[in-house]
Amino acid sequence: MLQAMLFDLQPKTSRRDLYDFDRELEELIKSIELNPLTVVVGIRRSGKTSLLRVALNECGYPYIYIDPRFYSAPTYRDFAYILRNSVEDFLRRYGGVYRRIVEILKNVKGISIDLPTLSVEVSWRRGERMEIGELLIALDNLAKDIKKPIVIAIDEAQELSKITWMPITRLFAYAYDNLRNLRIVLTGSEIGVLFKFLGIEDPSSPLYGRYIHVIKTRRLSREESMDFLEKGFSELGINIPHNIIERAVDELDGIIGWLTLFGYTCYLNPGTCVENIDKILEQAIKIGREELEKFLSTSRSTRYKTLLKILTTERRWSEIKMLLETEESRTINDRTLYEHLKRLIDLSIVEKKNDSYIISDPILRKAAQLL
Repeated sequence: MLQAMLFDLQPKTSRRDLYDFDRELEELIKSIELNPLTVVVGIRRSGKTSLLRVALNECGYPYIYIDPRFYSAPTYRDFAYILRNSVEDFLRRYGGVYRRIVEILKNVKGISIDLPTLSVEVSWRRGERMEIGELLIALDNLAKDIKKPIVIAIDEAQELSKITWMPITRLFAYAYDNLRNLRIVLTGSEIGVLFKFLGIEDPSSPLYGRYIHVIKTRRLSREESMDFLEKGFSELGINIPHNIIERAVDELDGIIGWLTLFGYTCYLNPGTCVENIDKILEQAIKIGREELEKFLSTSRSTRYKTLLKILTTERRWSEIKMLLETEESRTINDRTLYEHLKRLIDLSIVEKKNDSYIISDPILRKAAQLL
């Protein structure tokens, strides 16, 4: 695996390896300093995790990093395992103050820490379960003690919407209003799902009416994509013909995750770069098709499959409706079509450009053609 380079497949942790996202990075660091709650959103593989990790390393604040990607129906036990790993990582990163951390956290119900090994146990038994509210209060007290805010960073936070046995948004709201030394940062690729979960526009949501700073990742422009690949190959000291780089840029359309994978595979075997473009596309399309099929298998309406095929090309509302009605040989209510499109947008599968709609990720567009 490459170390500390643009084509390293692992999420970046250093600014020097985070290509041309300085504006977003500075905005995120400033938001962590000023705002109780920050949200980083963007389509899949657009660099959200790298942006988050670099910001956490540069802001100078202690942080707990949580990746809550659960099973389809997470239990408290699943959550306890994830939290245990996150707290252990937190303890080991801040060895200089770990005794103070242990002293404060040992009073939280359901958490036990072995001091010599810094191993953590989180109870999931009824009556002994850890109270998340107590943990947040303990971390706020720790932040006061060390005179630095503590950041709670949750990657792919839309996964928290699967939790039905704990009032997550109410806890966020409590921390927002009362725990002035905590900073919560969430990322999400299913943008609409995350916003719906947080209830940003829902008057009944505990977080409604509170300021939430939103930062968006982006696709690279064609010029940026070319520059990214050229700089990455220059770092590695290999020369890839310009026409091959151009083709990769055209096919992968500014999604930095796919561009990185292309660069990495060329590094492994420069003589197969042309074939690698097709292989990456094949791999990416296979992953995309699996994602779409998983979505279709959990959807009650069979209409989504037709919609996805229609939206492999950018189309206006009237054209979408006409094509859908032609396919089904019947009229379709405007409200029904609106709800279907809204769900696809909420899942970040489709995006609206002015008055037109299209599948947002070019790889997913190709995958949708194979459904």
